[in-house]
Amino acid sequence: YGGVKWKDAYRCLSSTMRIPETSITSGSQNPGGGAVFASPRLRGRHSKKSVADFFGVWCMINHAENCRTKTVADQTGRRRRRRRGHHDVIREPLALPYRLDRRYIELKLCLQNTKSGYGRVVIPDISAIRIPTVEEEDYFSSWGWDKWDDEYESTFHLIDVGPWAPKIVLKRRFGDDDAAQELDSNDAETWNANGLNDIILRPFEVVVLSVHVSCPDGLVYETDVLSSMSSIRVPVVADGWPSVSKQSCVEKHYSGMKSKGVSISPFLSEDALWEYYCQLPGGCLSLTDRSRLVPV
Repeated sequence: YGGVKWKDAYRCLSSTMRIPETSITSGSQNPGGGAVFASPRLRGRHSKKSVADFFGVWCMINHAENCRTKTVADQTGRRRRRRRGHHDVIREPLALPYRLDRRYIELKLCLQNTKSGYGRVVIPDISAIRIPTVEEEDYFSSWGWDKWDDEYESTFHLIDVGPWAPKIVLKRRFGDDDAAQELDSNDAETWNANGLNDIILRPFEVVVLSVHVSCPDGLVYETDVLSSMSSIRVPVVADGWPSVSKQSCVEKHYSGMKSKGVSISPFLSEDALWEYYCQLPGGCLSLTDRSRLVPV
């Protein structure tokens, strides 16, 4: 990813759209091996025509040891019962406000404003994130995505209420000083506590968002879900970008871009997906920790 000048090196690295290195996305520190199952398409220097082209979305999963999706019935909580001198811990089913005939998977979405300089990128509504299947992608691409409204019963549905509502698990801006990290942590806690719906990212700022997705009952394993998902679509809006009235070359370049767009990251094909999973004797699955593999 080199270049004659630092500017050229940055442009080359930026166009590859590699996932930002964080404590959650790093393969050496993530139990899932840092496996990325959806990532933005490679973007050339002159192909950026919308704010969505300056926004990166990468998808990982909160991997389960048995590689299975979870159900509401499987979730238990703890209740302490006191009995003369000590406490007994009793596990009871949690009263979750979700359907019993669906299965659920937790995804981790790494979001980054990849634009340098001034200008923020805003996700105005987290609940508007769409995860279509291959069939849904073909249909709505042909007939219009405006037909995907609140009345449409999609195959995959992002949970936006209750204990499994979206939560920011990491927020990091450009700069590693302690004051900035503490401020980012406080912003994330405030967002999670207030149940806010919009996320604002400054240049190079990174957010890792934990979301739960409702799946059909027949998708038992993580591989079933990931191979059925076609892409993840995140609506974004430009905020504070140069206005049309400005006359500099850089500002003229940005002024011709669309201030609204949808950032799209396709999922891996089924063949590529199996590079991250292996089937064990007895029909069990295991996620391969690729961070520990040694190239030959």
